[in-house]
Amino acid sequence: MNQRSGLEVEASRFDVRSCDGTSLAVWVEGVGPPLVLVHGSFRDHTVFGPLVDELRRDVTTFSVDRRGFGASSDAPGYAIEREFEDVAAVVDAVAARTPGPVGLWGHSFGASCAIGGAALSDNVAHLILYEPSLGIAYAAGSIEAVEGAIAAGDVDAAVVAILVGILEMTEDEIDALRATPEWSALLAAGPTVARECKAEDGWVYGAGQFETITATTLLLAGSDSPDGLGEATRQAAAAIPGARVHALEGHGHFAYRTDPAMVADIVLRSIGTRA
Repeated sequence: MNQRSGLEVEASRFDVRSCDGTSLAVWVEGVGPPLVLVHGSFRDHTVFGPLVDELRRDVTTFSVDRRGFGASSDAPGYAIEREFEDVAAVVDAVAARTPGPVGLWGHSFGASCAIGGAALSDNVAHLILYEPSLGIAYAAGSIEAVEGAIAAGDVDAAVVAILVGILEMTEDEIDALRATPEWSALLAAGPTVARECKAEDGWVYGAGQFETITATTLLLAGSDSPDGLGEATRQAAAAIPGARVHALEGHGHFAYRTDPAMVADIVLRSIGTRA
């Protein structure tokens, strides 16, 4: 058990039941005010390992395995609205376990889910979003190609299509990634890729759709990220009352991994834990 300033973390993991019955695994580390972390596509909560290492001395992190990832279950009839409900369910469960306001962090597709979750919960005090992906435009036929590759059992081709088409990775970068243990994790998450692409593609923020968000909101945008992600981030900022955007100069879409200390400092300053 870790304890600081009245905050207690009783276990390394607990599970939350979402509205449709999906079981969501939540992994707990650190001491201090609560911060819920929502991962993006391809990887489960473990992708935040380097960032959690930087945060654990100042906050208690509650890292979610989204539905279909890690130790969480899944359900038929996917819709991104279910992921909004998932995030809200986790935030509310964390708020019930810990005193004080809850911070919420999301990266990429996880940031998109965090936006919807923050709109459904009254317990989010601070919202930090790193390049949410709603509204990314996919080339005609590209999602169908991903679905076809998955149906044919060629998960490798589906993963490469996204890495090249959205993250603009080069062949050399992909070859380097193939040589790491991380590649097997990407392949394992392949079946979730097409449904997330469909949710992102053509997304339009409805007027007032997220006006219920009252959390102090900061969006992070890498100066070296693909243009599509930058535009999606600007659309999200415009849809959230009072949101502001902070540029990560010299960084791309994964600064929380390439420079976790820098990102952790921004997060802690945003939630008021560090001056």
